[in-house]
Amino acid sequence: MRIRMDDRQRSIAKAAVWTFTICLLIGIAVWRFSSLTRIAGETVSVLAPIIIGLILAYLLSPLMGWIEKKVAFFSDRRKPHPRVKRVISVTLTMLIVVAAVIGLVAAIVPELISSIKNLLVSLPDYLTSITNWINRRVAGLKDTQPQVYSALMAIWDNAQNSVNDFAHQFEPKLDSIISGGGDFLSLVTSSAVSIVTWAKNILIGLILAIYLLYNKERYLAQARKMLYALLPEEKVHSFLRIGSHVSYTFMHFLSGKTVDSLIIGLLCFIGLTILHTPYAALISIIVGVTNIIPFFGPFIGAIPSGVLILLTEPGKVIPFAIFILILQQFDGNILGPKILGDSLGLPMFWILSAIVIGGGMFGFVGMVAFVPLFAAMYTLFSDFLASRLSKKGLPSEIDSYLTNEIHFADKTGHDEKCGAKPEPADSTAPEVNAPKQDAAENAEKQQQEVEKNNENDS
Repeated sequence: MRIRMDDRQRSIAKAAVWTFTICLLIGIAVWRFSSLTRIAGETVSVLAPIIIGLILAYLLSPLMGWIEKKVAFFSDRRKPHPRVKRVISVTLTMLIVVAAVIGLVAAIVPELISSIKNLLVSLPDYLTSITNWINRRVAGLKDTQPQVYSALMAIWDNAQNSVNDFAHQFEPKLDSIISGGGDFLSLVTSSAVSIVTWAKNILIGLILAIYLLYNKERYLAQARKMLYALLPEEKVHSFLRIGSHVSYTFMHFLSGKTVDSLIIGLLCFIGLTILHTPYAALISIIVGVTNIIPFFGPFIGAIPSGVLILLTEPGKVIPFAIFILILQQFDGNILGPKILGDSLGLPMFWILSAIVIGGGMFGFVGMVAFVPLFAAMYTLFSDFLASRLSKKGLPSEIDSYLTNEIHFADKTGHDEKCGAKPEPADSTAPEVNAPKQDAAENAEKQQQEVEKNNENDS
């Protein structure tokens, strides 16, 4: 027997099936969470070269497009040469990236290792100074609260011993790495499998990125073809619009923030060198890298750097704090807006939420990536709400919803409240009722003429 259902019953049945399916999947995920985590880890490990290739192609696509425009100025004067232009642009992009990575490593790593070595060498003296400061501050507890004093000193002694042990173990390895000694070879040998795996993944990822960049229009066309084949046309349009908006916001923020952080790191190094601040290279790297993180970045970079300077040369802390304050003001009011253009349009609450959620899920990468993603989704959701309100004839301005009653302005500029009863049509627009009255009079006249004609005929 075939069951017949109307549209309402069919929609209820679909909703019930989807709800049951989602609940079943959630139950399986909770029940087999460890197995799913292991399978997901193995899947990501197998797909690592492809993931690396996709990420590299996505990040390098704007640079390749810019180079391609410059190459086209010379190659397409008489006749277009798309293949030659693409080969040259892809090659130059890869050469620029490789040269930039090698240059940064050659310029930063030796200075960074030297700064870390000096810090480890001077660390016992710093710890002794901190111990003396703590003893002076808590000396009064020795007589009044001996148990609290003993507990605090035991905690500090354990922390001091742990730091000293780490310094004694790490410093010889650092010296061996600098000189290229046996410890470095043993480190490489012990980590040979992971190093070879990462090298293989990166190499394959670079090759895949080259193929993706060379034929990016064709691969994008294949992706659109698949979407149009599997999804309704309206859904595909919405998906492509959302994807384009998210991609533009993310790339605009990431590229702008990267350039901004490089400039800030360079300016920080120049300023700290002029001020003769210790560990200038190490602090500049910390400040430049953490500057990528919105809002929290300056604090994350400045606070540990200030503590490091306080341990070495306390007299340089105040000049460092003033310099960092001036540098961040320059970045926030001049350099940042100049590079990034308009702001993300994301309220501070959502910026903080994006940083907290992204950092909790994916660490530093999540703190950087979730801000533009939240900004794009916030804009799209705002547009969705505006369209829904427009269909209902309601205002989209936030000021209209400051109270429980919706306020909006009419064409004359007066405020009206949503839900107010309209005045009767007879009192507000008599001209609207005039045509109805004329029609009634004409009908009455016609009826009288018909009656007269009937009387005459009789």
